[in-house]
Order: sequence, then structure tokens, then C-alpha cells
Amino acid sequence: MTPYLTTPNSGFDEMVRRTPTGMMFWSGTCSDPAATCEDCRHYGFEIAIRNAQGNVVSTREYLTRCALYQKHTGDVGDSIARTTPACKYFEAKQS
Repeated sequence: MTPYLTTPNSGFDEMVRRTPTGMMFWSGTCSDPAATCEDCRHYGFEIAIRNAQGNVVSTREYLTRCALYQKHTGDVGDSIARTTPACKYFEAKQS
């Protein structure tokens, strides 16, 4: 029998399963366990489309994507369900 170099970590495996691609950090790691992505100020953003002169010619909305993920990776990321438990970077939307 070949020994394993690592031992399984069921807690980590569960975090990986519940975190959608495109989320800035692990789902459910917010200090408020009731917080969801929908309530976060980073949920949804738009990108300005510019012409060769640098003028904004249109915008593209990403209403169900993480703005922090896009800011730090340059990738838009996948759509995230609004009820997804929030990550540690959760900031409540201002009303």
C-alpha cells in the first residue's frame, strides 16, 4: 500500500465545493454568517468600453459578478448566485 503524502481535509474540501469560481475568497467566511453576496457592495459592477481615443462609447454590466475579483485578477469571473454566503471581504451595501 502506498502511503498518502497528505491527509484529507473535509472542511477545506467543503469550502472549495461551495465557493463559485470568480468569488474573491472562500464562501461563508464572512464574520456575519447570515450575509450573502447580494447584500455586498462588491456584488455587481460595470465596465466602460472605450474607443481608440479613450472616450467611453458604451458600458457592459456584470450584475452577478464580484467586483473585487475583477479588480484584482482582471478577469470577470463566473456569475455568482445572489444567495451565496458572503466571503471575508463582505462590505454591506450603502442604502
